Amino acid sequence: MRQSLVRFVISGICVSIMLVASASAWAHDERAGLPVVTAFPLVDLDGKVWDMNSNEAGRVRVFVFLSTECPVSNSYSKTLSELSIKLRRKGGVEFFGVIADPSTTRKAAATHAREYKLSFPVLFDASQQLASVLKVKVVPEAFVLDAKGVLVYRGKIDDAYRDIGRRRPNVQTHYLSDAVDALLTGKPIRVAVTEPVGCVFESLPANSPKAAKVTYNRDIAPIIHARCMNCHRPGQVAPFALTNYEQVAKRGRQILRVTTRRIMPPWMPTASHAKFVGDRRLTDQELNLLQQWFDGGRAEGNADDLPPAPPFAEGWRLGKPDLVVKMPKPFTVRADGPDLFQYFVLPLDVPEDKLVAAVEFLPGNKRVVHHAVLFLDDSGAARKLDAATPEPGYHSFGGPQFAPSGAIGGWSVGNTPRRLPNDMGRYLKKGSDLVIQVHYHPTGKVEVDQSTVGIYFVDKPVAQSLSEKGKLVGSIWMANYQMDIPAGERNYRRTARYKLPRPVTMVGVVPHMHLLGKSMKVTAALPSGKKVTLIDVARWDYNWQDEYYYEKPFKLPADTVLEVEAIYDNSEDNPSNPSSPPQRVTWGDETTDEMLFCFFLLTSDKVEDLIHVIHHNVQYDLRQPRAKVKD
Repeated sequence: MRQSLVRFVISGICVSIMLVASASAWAHDERAGLPVVTAFPLVDLDGKVWDMNSNEAGRVRVFVFLSTECPVSNSYSKTLSELSIKLRRKGGVEFFGVIADPSTTRKAAATHAREYKLSFPVLFDASQQLASVLKVKVVPEAFVLDAKGVLVYRGKIDDAYRDIGRRRPNVQTHYLSDAVDALLTGKPIRVAVTEPVGCVFESLPANSPKAAKVTYNRDIAPIIHARCMNCHRPGQVAPFALTNYEQVAKRGRQILRVTTRRIMPPWMPTASHAKFVGDRRLTDQELNLLQQWFDGGRAEGNADDLPPAPPFAEGWRLGKPDLVVKMPKPFTVRADGPDLFQYFVLPLDVPEDKLVAAVEFLPGNKRVVHHAVLFLDDSGAARKLDAATPEPGYHSFGGPQFAPSGAIGGWSVGNTPRRLPNDMGRYLKKGSDLVIQVHYHPTGKVEVDQSTVGIYFVDKPVAQSLSEKGKLVGSIWMANYQMDIPAGERNYRRTARYKLPRPVTMVGVVPHMHLLGKSMKVTAALPSGKKVTLIDVARWDYNWQDEYYYEKPFKLPADTVLEVEAIYDNSEDNPSNPSSPPQRVTWGDETTDEMLFCFFLLTSDKVEDLIHVIHHNVQYDLRQPRAKVKD
């Protein structure tokens, strides 16, 4: 899962680094009701003692609680290092990181600090005295004490994150830096408290009761094995493993939080439609078991109840591909900042036209690759775009900057590669280039990726497949190009409609919006008057887009009306809003623009019907009004 946001905890025993002091001696400023430090020596990862008993130089003190595995915390490594250097040059500031998890060893914490090149001392609060006094909620969370030791700011580092898994492309407000600058210049702090966004700060559970109705081995391990271990195991994209009781129990509170909110496992569609292949939604029963287990003390249970870990195939999960292509050169992903969309052009040496039954994408660096979309280009346009840039591939957000001649699928974290059913396939023309759109998510340090694609063909000549019913898969789409979303609008609605001119079989659906997307519902009104829900996304999340294949493709008769209703939220309440304060947003390809698209994967009993629908759909789309937005 790209952004499985769970606070860091690495198993181990705390050694060497600890709080060095008598009992923590924090007083309170009676006027402000805020804590004041009077005696609190701390030791950093290098063994240096920082005596908080005195502050003769009258320095401002900054504490930022960090973790070794939380992706939000790690993504701030470069930002915090640069800020600490800037403040050090200004003088009058002591800047500290704090690692306060008792299951993380000093050695592991020190290795982490070196790996992420942290330029400031990191305190090791193994007994959580500092964390308990400051009542840390998440990592990362920042605290600023003035020269008297009064806590004058707590909360976010900046506004890069508005919610779990929602990162803005541009930082606009630097809360921590602004608070320190205000103190240094004698000005009031404009914003003293913000709600931090990150991984839940939690300590290990207390001793579990010997007996419990719900246990890990019997009830919870099967859920974890089935729902989580595909990503949460060593060597996979998730930032930590969930392969045993200890790894799961110490993250119980965070697991409960993200599953209850249905952030994890990542799956946007609700259950109000035909079942999709690979549905990752937890059932109400599974959620109830997790809640009972947590409330009951996170009991481990009888070892005899523990199921064996599921086997996971390494390498090509669908077997040896018919064709393997690899990005020609490694691509370097920067340490921080907004996500990247890079397009790589790979020539395909295919001697004849083919039908593609499946693709399997192997990310070269699972830490940074979020998803990939595989376009086809038979015009050479993508090659020209690639040649115009010095780096491997070319950058674009919202689209490939050319009209694809087709597409053969995609990949996202946690997906299982599957063949289209019943020898179905997508058309691949001889001489086409494969154009891979890769979505990269910076991790907090410079990364390098060189990904590979395996292509599996239908084991029949194209002519034979086209002579059979329902073998060729194509795509159509619906769109609304009239976007003009006022700043502050919470429920901006747009719709799109299309009447099928011929009968088709619905194979899959792919909704698409940008960062202001709130929800999307797609329905089919049959000529009989019956209305069928094709997909219902009640909580849109740009980070987890996917292709949704129906487990059982179903027929739709001619004159069926497809309708899309999408809602957008351009208010401050939208955690993905790229602008603060909100700005007017119109249709376009860029991050700060918006879109309404919904793609449909179709087949038909007659190839001519499918081709007719595809051509009719293209002409219909060209007739749709494009709003001329005034400046």
